[in-house]
Amino acid sequence: MRDNALRLQHRLVNSTRSLSRPLLKAGHVYKRFSLSSGKEVTLRVLRWEDLDGLLLFINSLVKEKLRDSSSGLYSGFDKKVSREEEAEWLAQTLVEIEGGEVINTIAEIGGKIIANGEVTRGRYKETRRHGHMGLTMISEYRGQGIGHRIIETLVRESRSAGLRTLEVEFLAQNETARRSYEKAGFEQAGIIPHKIFRSRKYFDGLIMSKEL
Repeated sequence: MRDNALRLQHRLVNSTRSLSRPLLKAGHVYKRFSLSSGKEVTLRVLRWEDLDGLLLFINSLVKEKLRDSSSGLYSGFDKKVSREEEAEWLAQTLVEIEGGEVINTIAEIGGKIIANGEVTRGRYKETRRHGHMGLTMISEYRGQGIGHRIIETLVRESRSAGLRTLEVEFLAQNETARRSYEKAGFEQAGIIPHKIFRSRKYFDGLIMSKEL
C-alpha cells in the first residue's frame, strides 16, 4: 500500500502539467470565520500534510458509530482505518482534486480537522456536469453552522467548475443535515426505504438535489 501511495503522490506532482484550466491547489484556503464560542474555523483544500489529522478524524467517526447506534452518520465508518490505508486514500484524492474530478474542503479548528466535505464529478461522459456531495463532521461541532458554510463553499466551487446539478444522500432521520441542505437550496428528490440496516433496525435514505 505504501508503494501505491508513493506512486499516486508522484502522479499528483505531475498531474498539473496536463490540466486544461487552473484549479485550486492542495491547501488552498477558501475562508475563515468565527463561531459564537470565539473559535476560528478555516475552510481549505486537503494537502498531503493532513495525513495524520485525517487519520484521527476518520477513526473518531468510526468510534462514534460503534458506540452510538442512533448516530446520524451514513454508510461506511465500520472499522478502524490504518495509516497506510489513509495514505493511499489521501494520495488518490489529491490526484483527483488536481485533476478536477473532486472538489474538496475540510474544516479545521486549532489545527484539528473537524469536518470533510467533497463533491465528486460524474464518471461518465453523460454525467460530467453532475456531482455527488458528501459531508462528515465530528459530533462536537454539529449544529453550529459549520456544515452550512461547507455546503455553500462546495456549491460555489461546483458552479465555477461547470457543474449543473448536485445530489446528496444521507439518513432520512438526520434533521440537522436536512436543514443545512434546505438552507442551501437543496430539495428532496426521493426516499430509499430501508436502505441502511443497523443495530437490527432499518433506516431510510434521503436524496436531495440542487440545480446550479
